[in-house]
Amino acid sequence: MNLFLLIISIIAVVFGIYWYFLHVPNYYGYTSSEGQELKKYLSPGVLLKLSQKEADDIWILDVREAEYYLMGHIPNAKNFPHHEIEKWHKIIPKDKSLILYCDLTIKTQNVIVFLEEKGYTKMLNWGKYKRWRFDEIVEESI
Repeated sequence: MNLFLLIISIIAVVFGIYWYFLHVPNYYGYTSSEGQELKKYLSPGVLLKLSQKEADDIWILDVREAEYYLMGHIPNAKNFPHHEIEKWHKIIPKDKSLILYCDLTIKTQNVIVFLEEKGYTKMLNWGKYKRWRFDEIVEESI
């Protein structure tokens, strides 16, 4: 019986790893209906230039948890954790262009889908924060 359970467990783990790495979609580069112009910021170097000055019409949103944001984030990014989207979405003007990133593109995509349902149309899923290879901003508290 123990051998049977061990074999089933190994099969389940292998299948889980296979499923995660091959079937979890990567939404990197996804744009909402009016977000095509934001694709020019997909390159970390181009986003670096944007992040060095605060743009009035484009917001960079870090949708990771606050703890991760404090450990390092893109300059001038605003932290709006994905799990609190229903609380914070109303404070972001719908006329802003939004560049969103997280630790998983699927979390970012879930935020984008929610915002699309609320009428936001200018968004880009920039991808995973680990793509950022420049100096990051580290803070002691929010």
